[in-house]
Amino acid sequence: MDVGNILPKGLIWRILLLMSLALLPLGLISVYQTKVVVDEAQALARASLMSNTLKASSREREVIQQARGAAQSLAAIVPTLDTDECSAALRSVTGQSDLFIFAGYIQSDGMMECLSVGEPTDLSGQPSFEQAVERQSATIDFNPSGAITGAPVVIVSEPAFVDGELQGFVSLSIPLQTANDLLHEPGADGGLKMAVINIDGDIVAATRGLDAAPDFLPRNTPVESLLSRVGESFAAVAGNDENRVFAVAPLIDDNVALVGSWPSDAAVYGNSGIRALIAVVFPVLMWVVGLAVAVLGLQRLVLRHIKKLRSAMRQFALGDRSAGELAFEDPPEEFEEAQRAFNRMAFLISESDARQEQDLRDKEVLLKEVHHRVKNNLQLIASIMNMQMRNAKSVETKYMLSSLQRRVRGLAMLHRSLYTSAELTTVDSQELIQAVIDDVKMLSVDKSIPVESDLESMPLYPDQAVPLSMFVAEALTNAFKYASAGTESSPIQISLRREGEMDVHLRISNQIVEARLDEETEDIGDGLGGRLMVAFASQLDGETHHNETAESYDLHLKFKLQDFSSTRQNDEAA
Repeated sequence: MDVGNILPKGLIWRILLLMSLALLPLGLISVYQTKVVVDEAQALARASLMSNTLKASSREREVIQQARGAAQSLAAIVPTLDTDECSAALRSVTGQSDLFIFAGYIQSDGMMECLSVGEPTDLSGQPSFEQAVERQSATIDFNPSGAITGAPVVIVSEPAFVDGELQGFVSLSIPLQTANDLLHEPGADGGLKMAVINIDGDIVAATRGLDAAPDFLPRNTPVESLLSRVGESFAAVAGNDENRVFAVAPLIDDNVALVGSWPSDAAVYGNSGIRALIAVVFPVLMWVVGLAVAVLGLQRLVLRHIKKLRSAMRQFALGDRSAGELAFEDPPEEFEEAQRAFNRMAFLISESDARQEQDLRDKEVLLKEVHHRVKNNLQLIASIMNMQMRNAKSVETKYMLSSLQRRVRGLAMLHRSLYTSAELTTVDSQELIQAVIDDVKMLSVDKSIPVESDLESMPLYPDQAVPLSMFVAEALTNAFKYASAGTESSPIQISLRREGEMDVHLRISNQIVEARLDEETEDIGDGLGGRLMVAFASQLDGETHHNETAESYDLHLKFKLQDFSSTRQNDEAA
């Protein structure tokens, strides 16, 4: 397959295709660089979100760290104390800080006999205690109804070991309202909301309460799965159908995490879609601008000059020389050279056309003069013959001079038609034959014989016009000679029709009667007319035939129209 047939033909389309191919590497580089910038911006956004989230949760972190520190201190000493001493130590911790409302020591068997307030309690059947024993690590849990206090609390637990053996857990209870209030700082968070989740997927604390947490946490995302995304930031739809940005930060090792929820319009990360769109729009915009500049430059520098040159060439080809010289407006150097070349060519051709037109006018005048002089000379000869004919004494001489004069007049009439015609090289068949009819009728003995003609107009070159007119003159002379006279005489009919593209059919018919028009010349005929008609038909390369009865005579001539060159060639070949 030819590639050239696939490509568009227009210059603009080809320039657009080439410009697109030229700009493709730049577009790819732009997309790559924009992607790198977007990725870097995303990394900075993630770091910023994480930093702001940790900064906003500093008080919550301090409280939890303080609770862990206190629990770790108690876990180091309470296993070695008796119940009264242990309870006193726990009361001392809760009494020194308003942060804690309860402290207790749960033994490994689930019994809690050492506690700051309340009565001993058996927690061995509690699921939370069994999970703590299994993990043997620090935990943070939420209890909507504390076992001792009956209030919703956040419980911070630390395991107590002696010689590597688990002895129990020290638990400190923080009021839930206190924990929630630490996660909210009106007027300084820019719409930030936070929630604390533990390893079990429980929401331990949240801005504006635990009931509000589902509205600002990711929708259709299990809470426990957020622990696997510690250190990440991402955009998602929150439970209230709002687009938000989330940052998950570690709070206590890998067991507790802090989830920060930001409005998308307040975080750089939330504009990632716009930045990604810019990565595509910018190369496309560069491509569109490049193509627009290419098209405008092509139109300004090339196409408008080509259109003007094409218009000038079309007008010049159609013969319009009135437009003057071609003049481009601020053209490049190459088009200036084309402009000069065109104007020079137009000047030379115009000069040549002017000379040819003058030569044609001279030749036309000369040709008309030739035809006019030939016609005048032939008419002069015919007049001399007429003078001789009036002085002739014998009937035979008059008849011969009359026949010769008629033939000379026929030739003169043809030349008259040529120099009076708009086309000097051809004559109209209808006008020529009608002139022959009128001339023969005028010279006939009985001018009352009617002639009906049906003549079709067609151009004839002289090589065919001369023998055709002479043939018609001889045939009409015979028709007038043998036609009937009187008021009831039948008309002579002559028709000239074109059959097909080039075939011509001539038909002359008349009636024959026994009475002759001129008894004196009845027996003078020497057969010259018949021989001339044969000769003229031969010059036309035509075929003749006739239908003769006792009362009528039909003469038919068929020949083909030929141009001047072909008739010349036929004459030369003959």
